[in-house]
Amino acid sequence: MSTAAAADEDSQAGPRAEVQAWLAEHWDPQLSVEQWWRLVAAAGWTAPHLTAEQGGRGLPQRAGRAVRATFAAFGALQPPGGLGLLMAAPTILTVGTPEQIARHVPPILEGRLAWCQLFSEPGAGSDLAGLTTRAERDGDRWIINGQKVWSSQAREADYGMLLARTDFDVPKHAGISWFALNLDQPGVTIRPLREMTGDAVFNEVFLDNAVVAADDLVGGEGNGWMAANTTLHFERTGIGAGGAHAGFPPPGPKGGVLGMKAGDAARLRPSEGMVVTFADLVELAREHGRADDPAIRQKLARLHCYLQVGQWNAVRARAEAAAGDAAAGASVASTGKIAQTRITKLSAEIGLDILGAGGLLAGPDAAADGKFAKAFLFARASSIYGGTDEIQRNIAAERTLGLPREPSPDRKRPYREVLHGLARRDDAS
Repeated sequence: MSTAAAADEDSQAGPRAEVQAWLAEHWDPQLSVEQWWRLVAAAGWTAPHLTAEQGGRGLPQRAGRAVRATFAAFGALQPPGGLGLLMAAPTILTVGTPEQIARHVPPILEGRLAWCQLFSEPGAGSDLAGLTTRAERDGDRWIINGQKVWSSQAREADYGMLLARTDFDVPKHAGISWFALNLDQPGVTIRPLREMTGDAVFNEVFLDNAVVAADDLVGGEGNGWMAANTTLHFERTGIGAGGAHAGFPPPGPKGGVLGMKAGDAARLRPSEGMVVTFADLVELAREHGRADDPAIRQKLARLHCYLQVGQWNAVRARAEAAAGDAAAGASVASTGKIAQTRITKLSAEIGLDILGAGGLLAGPDAAADGKFAKAFLFARASSIYGGTDEIQRNIAAERTLGLPREPSPDRKRPYREVLHGLARRDDAS
């Protein structure tokens, strides 16, 4: 074992022993999922790297991986996950007020509420600052109008991390604000988008006079671009570390598991076929007599190396950000996100290599229930969601290598003028 690997094992031995002792005392499969998750959160195991005041245990960043591995080995239901834990909670903890932290973070840690991301628009994807969803102040509330697209798990979410434009008379990056939007209101319409897998993980969201309370403006008016980059940093770091885009079992009342017995929920497995783990592939190789195949073993070894480096890269990204080097942290997070795209695609490809031609079939009667065919199709999305691979390479090039920014003639112009110019160009054509 290498020195680095040995140090990694030593750093996680303590948390594992602590988790095992806690589970031996508290795990009760007869509790409801809601009761169990409250107990887990109260003990600080949902996000153990947070301070005790924030709802964690003050452990190192890597502790979360050890905690979840120990829960799995014990047979206990995992702590809640999802986009709220991956992005919303850390963003609010970073830029939110004490009141916003107290209102929004505990329900995320306890799995009581689920979140989705409302960033991309039909005309603002890679150029996210070009968004046109409008937020207008009306007394002690904001009125929201616009459209969002490619929102994962929006139909199961209770809140959305919303970017909206609060000022059209300043440059586009300066007029954006970050809101916590309650999705359970008449002004919000969510429609599924069917993917080539046959599933509808993504959604489009229409906002028609939706209402946000003034105290759910997070990070301050006009500071949304800074808050958005904070969110994206946590997303890319989480993806780079192999974090799922949505927790399973899903958090929140719409996920349908809060009332289940925790023991029953612990035996549930994702049905979408989106997630392929290293353990899945090792088991598959053994089941199909390919565990001793040199070609398969070589690919599994390569995947294992990628996964380990991804974990270390995520720790580095968090350390850079915690040390105040935002540019380095963003670059490392972007590199990790690109690497995770490669991991996602390689995992699905190895599964198909093991199964052979039969693995390309879909449906419950296909090999491995068609899981790897579906994973192969969905893996194409990994190079797009969370920021395309091309955008990640630009970030690394500009912030780490010091290469010049891409030309952006509209960057310093009031955004209203930019939109007016686009409208005139469209009319002329």
